[in-house]
Amino acid sequence: MEIQKATGIVLYSRRSGEADVSARVFTREYGKRLFLFKGLKKSRSRPLSAAEPGTVLDLVYYYHENRELQVVNELRVTSRRESVHADLKKIFHLYYMLELIDRTTGTGDPALPLYNLLAAALDTLSTTARTVSLSAFFTLHLMRLHGILPDFARCGNCGRTDYTRFVLDFTRFLPMCDSCARGRGAGRRLLSAPLKEYLMRAPSTRFGEMPEDAPPEDEIADLLFFLALFIENYFHTELKSKAMLFSGRERA
Repeated sequence: MEIQKATGIVLYSRRSGEADVSARVFTREYGKRLFLFKGLKKSRSRPLSAAEPGTVLDLVYYYHENRELQVVNELRVTSRRESVHADLKKIFHLYYMLELIDRTTGTGDPALPLYNLLAAALDTLSTTARTVSLSAFFTLHLMRLHGILPDFARCGNCGRTDYTRFVLDFTRFLPMCDSCARGRGAGRRLLSAPLKEYLMRAPSTRFGEMPEDAPPEDEIADLLFFLALFIENYFHTELKSKAMLFSGRERA
């Protein structure tokens, strides 16, 4: 048993008994860990918002190697991003990005690049109105860090680079030129040259530098939908936040 300190972002939380709250927190130092905030719901000195998804915390706790759930001794809220929690649309995108991290990472596996990615995305979410583009950028960067982002500059089947229109095979998320895509059935969608350029630029572009000349939001929303489908297929999981983002929208 040792005293550990960590800074983390709350991914998910739920009540545990009458007064306690358990939470999955993505820490900068140790990756994803499970914590128990004892008495938080009845505490007068510690805010209940400390366990809300998206909150950034400084934590002090005794680490027990043989325990999955670590009990928090001290906590301090360092950031809550009030502007996000006051905007329902931003809340949906917040939950989407938090769930992406939660569903694609293991417990106790340090991943500083992913932590920095999430922290930067949440900072941007609090100030931007371009939430759909931000979530698409975030997903593409996440795929890059996981090593599953394809090369959009060339056809994933024949290697051609001199094509303007292309389709994505959304089961493998591979770009395909028109010639290779003909007659290959469902699971593919024709995309424009501007979206091809968007896909090529996004992985090397910071959130604060998202291009002003991006494709229309509906086109990016289509892309985001199929990105989410690919993540579900690749990681064998279900993104519950996808239903919130795309409720009432039809997808081909």
